[in-house]
Amino acid sequence: MLETQVARLQNKYPKEFNTEQAAMAVARAYGYRKLDLHSLELSDKVEGLQYVRPYREMLKQAVHHQVMDLMLMALNLSLSANEDVRQGVPERNIVAAMCGFSNFDSLLTYARSDPLDPNTTDRAMLAKFKDRFGYYAPIQYVLGRYIHEHCLIMQPDAEKARRFVDQEITLNPMQGTRVVVVRDDPSGADWLSIMSKNTVVLKGNLDSGYSTSAAKKLGKGRVLVSLVPSQTYLLSQLVDRNAALLVDGSPDGRALVVDVDNLSLDTDDLDKAFALATEKGIHVVVIVREPNAELWKRVGIRVIFGFDKNIQESYLDMDKFIGYSAPYVGFKRGKMQYLYQSEESGPRFGAMDLIPDDPKTKSLLERMKEAIRGQ
Repeated sequence: MLETQVARLQNKYPKEFNTEQAAMAVARAYGYRKLDLHSLELSDKVEGLQYVRPYREMLKQAVHHQVMDLMLMALNLSLSANEDVRQGVPERNIVAAMCGFSNFDSLLTYARSDPLDPNTTDRAMLAKFKDRFGYYAPIQYVLGRYIHEHCLIMQPDAEKARRFVDQEITLNPMQGTRVVVVRDDPSGADWLSIMSKNTVVLKGNLDSGYSTSAAKKLGKGRVLVSLVPSQTYLLSQLVDRNAALLVDGSPDGRALVVDVDNLSLDTDDLDKAFALATEKGIHVVVIVREPNAELWKRVGIRVIFGFDKNIQESYLDMDKFIGYSAPYVGFKRGKMQYLYQSEESGPRFGAMDLIPDDPKTKSLLERMKEAIRGQ
């Protein structure tokens, strides 16, 4: 089948690809540098590129699995900028030609023949999402619906870290769940307050009266943003102060999102905090600006949006995935690209749109509705 794909590509773009160049492009789509046209064997695997199953095996899969492999092919071609084999042809056009599609729109039509909605409370649909992409939908790993496996998010850009969480809160149904977001930035609720009128904001210290004040403020609401003073916090204190509030009226899940600049990394306290959260069925999400091995070890899900290029190696299991993510993660072409990793999923690349703020063109509400329609 590999020789057929080479021939398809060369026939579609005869001016751009000779036989050797077409073979190199096909090899790169599968994650390799070389394809021997005599033995039809791929060789010289490129580290960091995605595994794509052999085409005949791919064709035996359900339609959504086939589409995922085709998308991984395009990703492999796009991540090969240092050794660009595309000959000026967009990667999506190369994949379409290789696999017998007239154009990439035909491929997308094929994909949409089995629609999928990640912004849902339906367990079957969420299971379908996980089966297709290999990882939980954000309504689960960010907002804790039906899971409490705990999550670490690495995002050096504080504003984009907030936006990621806030967009998920705004786009997803919250019935049956509760979410508390703790931030030490006085403006940490500004965007969410505009976009979600049901968000409750509480300002104050985590003193002995905090739990009572938070419960009274939230009432029967679903989302509380707690804006606290800038200081060093114990994770166990944050879990303890919010536990009763989160557990009340949340049969389908509860999440505590911690986004503060100074979080104590005392190992005994971290153990205490995660043990209490697990006992209460609370899904803890900790957002950090820099990689942290102690937090990495204690969560089930890690999401890497970016990192300081000058970081020092600290923990092999974490460092290898940071290195693996390096060619892809970051903010590119209006999308926040990330690596999702867990023991169950392994490393998975993904991307989400950043809803733009441009008051000269559309209101925030109009842009949000457009984003929802484009899902």
